[in-house]
Amino acid sequence: MVRIGDIGAGQVAKAVNNLILWACLVADHEGLALAHRHGVDIESLREALKMSSAANHALDNWNNQTMAWAEDDMKIVSEMAAAKGIGLPQAAVNREVCRVLKPRRYDLDRYGA
Repeated sequence: MVRIGDIGAGQVAKAVNNLILWACLVADHEGLALAHRHGVDIESLREALKMSSAANHALDNWNNQTMAWAEDDMKIVSEMAAAKGIGLPQAAVNREVCRVLKPRRYDLDRYGA
């Protein structure tokens, strides 16, 4: 365990974790869809990326994320940001992308079409 603050800090940490997770998952889909359209072997690319500066948990667990809570998580993040008077434009975009992506996740042939 890592103590990050007083009561309530864990909830903030969880929201931040989820914000970053969904941002990584969206970026992974976009990058892999682009590579796929250019004829790159996705599994080989994933192995290379996992050893690069692009390494992330979503990439490690590719094809295993149900995205069941993506929209809810991003709504919580949006509400938390609004409550503190800050804008998170990438989070807002990721929320919308997650909503559209969820029913066809990991289908690189359909991504962005």
